[in-house]
Amino acid sequence: MSKNYFNQLNYVLGNEDNSVEFNILSEGTNHVLAAAGSGTRVIPLLAKSPRLLTCVDVSREQLFLTELRIESLRSLDYSRYLGFWGYPPEQLSTTERERIFSQFTLSKDAATYLENLFKVIKWNAILYEGKWERTFVSISRLLRLFIGGAGTRLLDFAETSDYFNYLENRFPRRAWNCALFLLGNSAVFNALLYRGSFPKKNIGKSHYRFYQNAFDSLFKQGLARNNSFLQLLFLGKIAFHEGLPFDCNEEIYQRAKLRLQSIEIRYVWGDIIETIQKTDTPIDFISFSDIPSYFEGPREKSFLEDIKNNLSPGALVVIRYYLKITDTDLSSFSNITSNHTSLMEKEKMQMYTIQVLKKRP
Repeated sequence: MSKNYFNQLNYVLGNEDNSVEFNILSEGTNHVLAAAGSGTRVIPLLAKSPRLLTCVDVSREQLFLTELRIESLRSLDYSRYLGFWGYPPEQLSTTERERIFSQFTLSKDAATYLENLFKVIKWNAILYEGKWERTFVSISRLLRLFIGGAGTRLLDFAETSDYFNYLENRFPRRAWNCALFLLGNSAVFNALLYRGSFPKKNIGKSHYRFYQNAFDSLFKQGLARNNSFLQLLFLGKIAFHEGLPFDCNEEIYQRAKLRLQSIEIRYVWGDIIETIQKTDTPIDFISFSDIPSYFEGPREKSFLEDIKNNLSPGALVVIRYYLKITDTDLSSFSNITSNHTSLMEKEKMQMYTIQVLKKRP
């Protein structure tokens, strides 16, 4: 795995719909371990009140960001949380954002890194400062060269019947498919984002067909304005409150905030497999994100066997695969993905093959 992609701030907004993990995780689970990412994937897990939550990332910057997420959850009400990060419809002045940040309790290294980052952007909102977000801001500009204002038009519809009528009869499908063909490939994503670390596709379809199927699924879910990823793709930002990511759902936010007080949180900078192997508390639930998509060689085959002794009997493992499925030894696990088909169909990214595994007794 190349280090070029994983040693800086990659995500702030986040690129997963963690309603899947939220609905699979049981209330009051003892020990949950999650890839930290941007911290957005952690908030829904907190809402389920685990006793211990371990946040792991190979990137210190992502851990710092996760720490900021959790501290802002702890310190701010819902409205000011949205404003601090830059979600609609709330807005904060740069002066107010700086004042709020100064009152946070963060680790020394996190405070130093984040303060410097905010100073660089003059205390504006941080939401689109990750490499992933900046990439899709760029893609949204390129996309408009192909389809003009058609994407913006999709987001204008507030009535389902009008939306589907436009999608069926007036959306420029030929230009859209051309854009997918030219922009949806490893060369473009490596140039804009992955720096040579783009996952090596092993699924039996082309990049073009993969993205075409994924977006068709997203369009069929309903109003595009209800989807934060489609807003980012077509506008380069999230503009409609009704399409906020799952972690910004007010009910989820309030539940996570209430239960945060009784949860032990650990931040671990390091390799996720090694962290699992060193745990002093058996793990009951793992949210892997798409990290296994980047495994190669012996680790790709054995990573689940390598961690099985550190998991409780019946522990659940949720893995997202991007453009591939690894040839992994599943002999100690049952594949229970089919039990959660309805969650996969409603998931608002549709870019991952999600696998749910249960450790055998």
